[in-house]
Amino acid sequence: MTLFISVLLAFVSVQSEDLYFFIEAEDVSFIPFRGEESVYIPGGSSPFAQGDPSLPGIGYSMVIPQGTYLESVQVEVLSEVELPGIISVAPVITVPLNQPIPACIPHSVSYSRGVFPLDAVQHINTGNKTGFRIASFSYVPFVWNPPTGKLSLVTSARLTPVLASVTDVQRLTLSETQLRTAIAALGSVVQNPEMLETCVPEVTDVVDGAPWVVIADSVHESTIQPLVDLRSVTHGSAFISTQWIYDNYDGYDTQEQIRNYLVDAYQNQGLVYALIVGDFGETTRISSLNIGGNIMDSVADLYFSDLDGSWDLDGDHLYGEYSDGLDYYSDIYVGRFSTDVPARLATMVAKTVAYETDPLPGSWQTTALLAGAGLWVDDPPGYWGSFVCDSIDSRIPESWTVHKLYEDYSAHPNNQIDLYNQGVSYSSLNGHGNAGGVYWYFDPPKEIVTTSNYYDMTNSGMPVVFHSMACHPGHLQNIACIAERLMIWPDGGSIAVMYNSHWGIGTPPAFGPSEWLELFFAEVLLQDEQYEIGVAHGVSKDEFKANVSISMQNWILQENNLLGDPALMFIAGQMGIEEEEGNPSVTTPVIYAPSPNPVSSTCAVNYTMPASGTATIAVYDISGRIAAMVHQGILSAGQGSLSFDASSLPSGCYSFVINSEAGSAFSQMLVLH
Repeated sequence: MTLFISVLLAFVSVQSEDLYFFIEAEDVSFIPFRGEESVYIPGGSSPFAQGDPSLPGIGYSMVIPQGTYLESVQVEVLSEVELPGIISVAPVITVPLNQPIPACIPHSVSYSRGVFPLDAVQHINTGNKTGFRIASFSYVPFVWNPPTGKLSLVTSARLTPVLASVTDVQRLTLSETQLRTAIAALGSVVQNPEMLETCVPEVTDVVDGAPWVVIADSVHESTIQPLVDLRSVTHGSAFISTQWIYDNYDGYDTQEQIRNYLVDAYQNQGLVYALIVGDFGETTRISSLNIGGNIMDSVADLYFSDLDGSWDLDGDHLYGEYSDGLDYYSDIYVGRFSTDVPARLATMVAKTVAYETDPLPGSWQTTALLAGAGLWVDDPPGYWGSFVCDSIDSRIPESWTVHKLYEDYSAHPNNQIDLYNQGVSYSSLNGHGNAGGVYWYFDPPKEIVTTSNYYDMTNSGMPVVFHSMACHPGHLQNIACIAERLMIWPDGGSIAVMYNSHWGIGTPPAFGPSEWLELFFAEVLLQDEQYEIGVAHGVSKDEFKANVSISMQNWILQENNLLGDPALMFIAGQMGIEEEEGNPSVTTPVIYAPSPNPVSSTCAVNYTMPASGTATIAVYDISGRIAAMVHQGILSAGQGSLSFDASSLPSGCYSFVINSEAGSAFSQMLVLH
């Protein structure tokens, strides 16, 4: 059995108020499971609780004017058909990935009613993302009669969102950089991006702060300085010590003091990215989200990213509960270097700087590895990690090399470490897990990437961006969980890791929330080309929250954390390698890191121009001043190369910047004498 998930939503905006839903009966399919059937439509997910009938809905999201919220959605059914046969709809099943599917899922009281659902519109929500108002809901185009088993499908409907005014909405005044970043991100989230410019918050011309900050104990300042210097060139940066925060900001505990600083910096100082340095302890917030008696009790760095409210609305000092008023949208982008050990921190800093200033050339930059293990295999034909891998693969550019390592009842491959050592830039691991790693279902051996084999990775210069749906591999309470070990491994390992701090969650036989988040991350990074890793991670969560309603969704949004610099530029974005050589679709210039890099004297500066025209190539220092002019005048279309002598420049980080009528681009250079 192969499940292929499409996120092409049935959404057409006819006018500003009305939305139109269309679907064909042929688009509906049924997945048999334990004598019943789970209903499937492309891009659909069931918004109902465990035990309710698993009828799917389609998510809608839109940006709405400041000072409004989505009050309701009026539905006018335009056409409807009754599907043939008698359908016994299976119940929604929500299962942690490390647990077996219960032998019997009790049906809810919904199965005794004459009609389900009672309301076609579910999960009406309004939230804030960097000052923008985001409204969303789920529309279920089915009407099922449990006693008779007859299932009707609404094939077309007019949906009219009803907005209402609210007077207590906080009105923010943000910087142009904050709003530019948010608008670019929201283009992937909302389905009416043409309205972003008219719904924008106010803009300020005066911002007294850096877009990128690192928060760490003052003892680490010199260790982190090379990364601060690099970010000074690429974004504008500042080192903020925890000691200074504790002296200047109030809060119930150190975590709240850090968050209060971030709120101030976001609202008043133009903050976009925050890198937090620290292992489990005073810089990590533990979530107390309780769903069905299951308490997360794990690290949730979304606490430092979703900056609306306090995360403790009920005042009980248990954070992230349903009663605490979260909207789950990222206002800034947050990553973590999870260590308090200077040598380990130095390794992560050096890997990050080298990744952007001196990346190894080669095909590894456009190579992905997808590992799909058995998830629940006791109910033939089984449910496998390969299902989400196939959907992720459809988001990867066709020019890439994709290694698919899939397990089945007979065997599984075991050459993943060899492939990483040959070079992989992005990898999605889909299997069961614990703090020690992610595993195959069957022996031998069980390890995909674990504490038992990660030290065999010798991919230095080709570190991997990892994402996973597995349980606990990002459990930071554990001493050196696999996510941390991959980041601190000096001989290779990872450059960024997005793992769960608690359970991964599935809803077999349909896509579960962990799979949806993985799919959205691949879509945002590789298809939408949001190449800054922290932005891709945050926006994938935003898109998931806005466009999918599914059981345990909020659990996944809280627990999936980013280890790595949130401003890290993925290799495909920083090098422009997503376009093949000579591809006429290149519409903006590309400038590559110099060769060699680091530079002591003369280096080659390679570039690509989409068309002949006037252009400048200049060298900028970390303060943003021009340190040298490489070229002024006409550059021909296609690839070219210039020579530059850096011997007169002091040691430090610099940027090559190309400006032309077709656009701008930059790359980094490290000068060492």
